[in-house]
Amino acid sequence: MLKSTLKSLLIYSPLLSLISCSKEKEIITNNSSLELIFDNRVGNEDFAINKTYNIDGKNYTFDSFRYWISNIKLEALDGSWYEVPNAYYLIEETSEVAVQEGQYTYPANKRESITLNNIPKNTYKSISFAVGVDEKRNNNLSDAIGELSAMKGMTNVSWMWHTSYIFSSLKGMVVDKTSKVLKIETGLNENYRTITVKKDINLAKDGKEIIKFEGDVATILQAVDSWNNPAVAASTPELMEKAAEAFKNNFFKLK
Repeated sequence: MLKSTLKSLLIYSPLLSLISCSKEKEIITNNSSLELIFDNRVGNEDFAINKTYNIDGKNYTFDSFRYWISNIKLEALDGSWYEVPNAYYLIEETSEVAVQEGQYTYPANKRESITLNNIPKNTYKSISFAVGVDEKRNNNLSDAIGELSAMKGMTNVSWMWHTSYIFSSLKGMVVDKTSKVLKIETGLNENYRTITVKKDINLAKDGKEIIKFEGDVATILQAVDSWNNPAVAASTPELMEKAAEAFKNNFFKLK
C-alpha cells in the first residue's frame, strides 16, 4: 500500500508542478500593457536636432532635448490608483553627451515611447505622471531604480560629485543677427511637477492600449523668454520655476 501511494505521488507530482507553473504563468501574463508615446514638436513641426525653426522671428537649432517621466499612476473608475513600479524613464532626442568631463560618452539617441507591461486589467479614467525625479531619489543618486543613472549625463555636478538630477534639458543655438548658446534646464526638488490627464483607458481585457501626447518645445521657450534668457539653471531659480510650470500647464497635449 505504501509503495502504491509513493508511486502515485511520483506520477502526479510532476503534473501538479506543471499545473502550478501554468497557473503562476497565467497570473503573471494575465494583464495588459500600455504604451505612452511622447511626440515632441516645435509648434506644428516635428522636433528634430540640427534643424532650424523660426520661433517669434528668431531661428532656433537644437542639439538635445531630454526629460524624465516618472511615477506613472492610473486612476480606476472607483477612484483607486495603480502605481507603476520603478517608473523612471528618459524621453530624449539628443546628440552624443559627454559625461564625467568627457571620460565617458552617452551615445546619441532618440526615444519617444514607453511601454508599461503587466498593468492590472481594469478600466481607468485618468493617468498621472511627473516631469523630474521625486525628492527621495533626487537626494540620493545611489538609489538608482528604473532608468535612473548618473551615467546618462542628466545630473548636476559639484566638485566632481553628482549631486542631483537634471529634470529636463534643452540645448542648442538661437540666432537673430547675433547668436546665443541656448541651455534651458529644470531641476531641484521644488520644480518637480506632476501632470494629471483625464483619459478613458480600457484595459479590462487582455491587450494593449496606446496614449499619444504631443509636447510643444515652443511653450518652454516662450515661458522663459529664451532670447533674453537663453541660460536657465539653478542660478536662475525664478526662470527655472517658469519652465517647470510650462511643462505642467502647457507642454503636453493629448493627440
